[in-house]
Amino acid sequence: MASGTAAREEIRPPGRSEARATGALLLAGAGLVALSLILPHPSGGHLIALCATAAGMAVVGAAVWFSSSRVPVALVHLLLAGTALVTCVLFWESGLAVGQYGTIFTWGTLISAYFFSRREAALHLAWLLLVYAGALALVEGTGGYSPFTRWIFSAVSLTVVMLFVNSLASRRERADTRARHFFDLSQDMLCTMDPQGRCIEVNGAWERCLGYRPVEMRGRRLLEFTHPEDHAHATEEALRVFAGGVSENLETRVRAKDGSWHWLRTSSVFEPEEELVYARSTDVTRQKSLEDEREALIAANEELARSDALTGLPNRRVLDDQLPREMARTLRSASELSLAIVDIDHFKAYNDTYGHLAGDAVLRDCAAAWDASLRGADMILRFGGEEFLVVLPDCGIDEATSILERLRAATPNGQTCSAGLAMWRPGETVDELVARADKALYEAKEAGRDRLVSAAF
Repeated sequence: MASGTAAREEIRPPGRSEARATGALLLAGAGLVALSLILPHPSGGHLIALCATAAGMAVVGAAVWFSSSRVPVALVHLLLAGTALVTCVLFWESGLAVGQYGTIFTWGTLISAYFFSRREAALHLAWLLLVYAGALALVEGTGGYSPFTRWIFSAVSLTVVMLFVNSLASRRERADTRARHFFDLSQDMLCTMDPQGRCIEVNGAWERCLGYRPVEMRGRRLLEFTHPEDHAHATEEALRVFAGGVSENLETRVRAKDGSWHWLRTSSVFEPEEELVYARSTDVTRQKSLEDEREALIAANEELARSDALTGLPNRRVLDDQLPREMARTLRSASELSLAIVDIDHFKAYNDTYGHLAGDAVLRDCAAAWDASLRGADMILRFGGEEFLVVLPDCGIDEATSILERLRAATPNGQTCSAGLAMWRPGETVDELVARADKALYEAKEAGRDRLVSAAF
């Protein structure tokens, strides 16, 4: 990823950094002149002229610094060239073509070599050496060296500085370019944001995934695109990141350019020194959809595993889960709980006579009719074969008998049924309760079927 400085500068008007550096150069030059006049210095020179020149440099430098966003690059070139010329004026006003004011030449060369191409930096250096040659020709004080020797020394040292700094800047630019390529080629949605959550730079994956071009994202808050229901969660996570934490796998819904909603999984970190948030997002909409489908399929399979395929009623697995809960609830509420087993009379003979398809139809019809005859809180499930089990909460023997007789009367297709009823005894296990109801059913069958028998309490 490109550096934070490069990311910030990308959204600034061209020339802002160069202009601020040039403004700082003029201010530093003015400060250097003032310092040279305050500290012990050689006699001679035009004090008023030096002060006036320093004041002018300070005024121009401050103006350039504070209006850097509006200073075009062409004016920066002119200001750098003017600074070199003003430095030669300082030489002339001080009467010395050597010494502290030469430092301004070095600063100017550093700026031109860092911010501009080698060709442009070389042109700046050529101009600087040209005006310096004029200063050497006009000013007598050259520190004991001939003007030519002094010029050669300066030309060599400044050229080395220019080439070295420009080479470093070029390498950095190439590294940034390589990082930019990786940034744009990444399939992940990469983004840098300021502390207000505004996008500074995004890569091409945003356009490929959501349709937004980088220029459309720049300066906008990601919260603008976030689903309202996810605002609170996203804001809470952002506060945690700014507090020094790392956000991992934050999932939010983000609106695409076409109006559709996409699930993004985002990881982010805040760099305090750069005042930038680095974020990486992945579109997991398809994955979330598959997860939802998988959960729905699991739920459906679980429902099927707990249901009887023929009648659609719950199966015996539900009894193992539900009946202990009903017993515990009955004990807490000091109420009553009854359980019955219902069996279709002579079902095997019917099956053998009319076939399994007809027998299946009887099972389905009986299940539907009996289920409809029960109360809302009651539960009927297929216990096995032609046997069905009925759980009757908040129901004693008398009320349970009434309900079961209504159930038996609802038996369709001219069929009859037998039932064994038992009321739960506190402390009794599920198996013990079912066994007592089953024994009562056996007694009903032995007594001639088509009847209800209640187990002794």
